[in-house]
Amino acid sequence: MKTIFRRSFSGFIVVILILVVLVPILVFNTIESKLNDLALINLTRTAESLEFTFASMLEDDPAELDSIADELGRRLNLRITLISRDGIVLADSEEQPDIMENHRTRPEVICAFNGEAGTSSRHSATLDRDMLYVAVPVEIGDSIPAVIRTSLFFSDLKSILQGIITDMAIIMLVVLIAGLIIAWLFSRSFADPIRNIADVTRKVGKGDYSIRVAPCSVSELSELSSDINGMISRTNELIEELSGKNISLDAILGSIVEGLVVISSGGIVIHANRSFRRMASAGDHEEGFGYLDFVSNSEFRDFIGSVLNSEIVSGEVKSDGNTFSARAADIPETDQFVITFRDITEIAAIARMKRKFAANASHELRTPLTSIKGYAETILENLSGEDRRYLKTILRNTDRLIRIVDDIRILSELEHPATSLDMSDVNLEDAVNDAIEFFSGKAEEKGLDLIFEKETRIPIIRADRFRIEQVLINLIDNAVRYTPAGAVTVRIGARGHFVTIVVSDTGIGIEEEHLLRLFERFYVVDKARSRNRGGTGLGLAIVKHIVTLHGGWVRVSSTPGSGSMFTVGLPDTESP
Repeated sequence: MKTIFRRSFSGFIVVILILVVLVPILVFNTIESKLNDLALINLTRTAESLEFTFASMLEDDPAELDSIADELGRRLNLRITLISRDGIVLADSEEQPDIMENHRTRPEVICAFNGEAGTSSRHSATLDRDMLYVAVPVEIGDSIPAVIRTSLFFSDLKSILQGIITDMAIIMLVVLIAGLIIAWLFSRSFADPIRNIADVTRKVGKGDYSIRVAPCSVSELSELSSDINGMISRTNELIEELSGKNISLDAILGSIVEGLVVISSGGIVIHANRSFRRMASAGDHEEGFGYLDFVSNSEFRDFIGSVLNSEIVSGEVKSDGNTFSARAADIPETDQFVITFRDITEIAAIARMKRKFAANASHELRTPLTSIKGYAETILENLSGEDRRYLKTILRNTDRLIRIVDDIRILSELEHPATSLDMSDVNLEDAVNDAIEFFSGKAEEKGLDLIFEKETRIPIIRADRFRIEQVLINLIDNAVRYTPAGAVTVRIGARGHFVTIVVSDTGIGIEEEHLLRLFERFYVVDKARSRNRGGTGLGLAIVKHIVTLHGGWVRVSSTPGSGSMFTVGLPDTESP
């Protein structure tokens, strides 16, 4: 690949050589043409001058005419020829007229006898040399009795041209040498700054940001150099700023308790903090290797592989008796994944203990509570007055305790990792009818209208019928319990890929500040009022767990004094 110096210098050489060759040729041809024209002019003027000399001597002795022609030719350094009307040479300065052939057919002579000056260039048969001829008529009155012809040897012109060629050759050689020197200097002055810029950018590419481009005498290159220097300075500032941020980021990532690893879509480990190295038994492996070589722990490798295969984005990793909560997020801009691991061993252990305690407590409490309720109901039959009122209060709270124990047991079952749903084809219309029938007596006691509405076609869904009935019972029970008057409406329909169950009422409503926490366990809006109505604070938590296990969602909207509306969405298995 040619350098810019070689390219520019080669271009200058080509231009100089073309000029050195073409200019002499053009100049020489011009000079030759002009010299030839000048010779013709001189010959013509000389012939016209000699016309007056020979016009009065045509009758003289031919020998005298020839002698005069010889003398004039010697003085003027020209060949002078006098030709009569019939083409006979009367006098000639170079040859004896007597031995010369007839010149009547010479073109310049023919032209002169026609009254015009004639010119011709040709080889002289008499002298055996190339010559330039000019012939003018010798006019006496209205007649042309003779022609005076002047001629010049081409060799004389060539000798002049030869000197010109020699001088031009010397000049062109000087021009060539000077041009090559100037071209070399100019090419160097143009190429050196560019080479300097290239050297600087190459060093900058290798990380040397202290170097700068030297000033240049060419204004455009000087501006370019200034811009490049500014760019290098700005880049250096940005790199220093990014380096500082990277150091801070590395310190932050290294100090966090959670394990963090950044992996490319191809499985290359980009970054891993100390916590992840400890969790995944990565040791001192260098970043930049594949995760299979980097991570020694098989459970962590399996989870990372599932993330890269787009199989999961979150889950739990159990290793060496520890439990880690893992979550992955992709970075589309860099085609990478960020995976975090949090040690939840203690949390998981506490959760297991809570589930076990709840299950055991609910089991142990239900038997004595049932016995208490049975004995209380027996005693109630034999009491009256104030004692009967007190015992009814005991029975009411006993029922509430039993419901709380049952709800705790249900929540424990739903939260257990081994919990599975008994999936089957469920006719949602039948399930709603059964639930409404279950509450019809209670609604009638309160004077409430229990309304069921549905769309034209409700698809069969895949669900756990018993759990769905629990959802309906909890929602309708809450609606009937907290609606003093009016109606409770259950509506089933479809929304997108979900079958919806809407339970709305005209009850007391819920303040907006409570809506976000409504599905938390044991959360009640008004504890005194809830306790009076037998609420446990666990029903909506159970609803949310069941719906979530089915892959659905639950939402609530309410206006104080106007009622509430709970909407449950369950996946429509018949949707494409």
